[in-house]
Amino acid sequence: MRLVQLLTIGALLGAVATAAATDSPQAAKPAAANRYIGAAKCKTCHASSESGDQFGKWKLEKHAKAFETLAGDAAKKIAKEKGIDDPQKGDTCMKCHATAWNAPAEQIARGFDKNIGVQCESCHGPGEKHMKARLAAAAEAGGDDTKPAARVEVPKDEIVAFPEMSTCTTCHNKESPSYKPFCFKKRMQEIAHLDPRDAKAADALKNVKCDCEDCKKAGGP
Repeated sequence: MRLVQLLTIGALLGAVATAAATDSPQAAKPAAANRYIGAAKCKTCHASSESGDQFGKWKLEKHAKAFETLAGDAAKKIAKEKGIDDPQKGDTCMKCHATAWNAPAEQIARGFDKNIGVQCESCHGPGEKHMKARLAAAAEAGGDDTKPAARVEVPKDEIVAFPEMSTCTTCHNKESPSYKPFCFKKRMQEIAHLDPRDAKAADALKNVKCDCEDCKKAGGP
């Protein structure tokens, strides 16, 4: 009988402790989602020539025009063959012609526009955490807003600095009706937008590994 009483008291104390921990202001809260912010926000720090003008280079790429491309005759013809009424609204097309098309609402920051094509975050991942961290670091350092930000080593868990081939082949694969053989090494060099002060990134670009047929024939990856 005494053992039963002890077990009952123990269970009650455990329940009280759990409730207290839940109600306590010190209780752990779920981590906030790292949201998509849009290329316009990236421009704030990535548009100076001194740091490589990544935003300006992106604007000239086909990625930036991916949504517009779906309004063209060629895209409409392909969509019609696939039974898609409007390629600029169909999931089949938009999942690769827009950024964060299928992302849940809690991962989308206010003001984010999905209809701007394949933006920075399609390759580098959600940028809110990165933006907040860099702005906080600049404020703490008392930096000059009229000058490009100093070159820093960005933590790996903050943003994807150098995308892997698997990121690209999510869309650049044979499921695409307009697929063309994809060489990761060649494409990365074509769209390169590095910070000229970052020697490590330059080396990474030079030594990109790719397992496409051409690279295999050339002795790759």
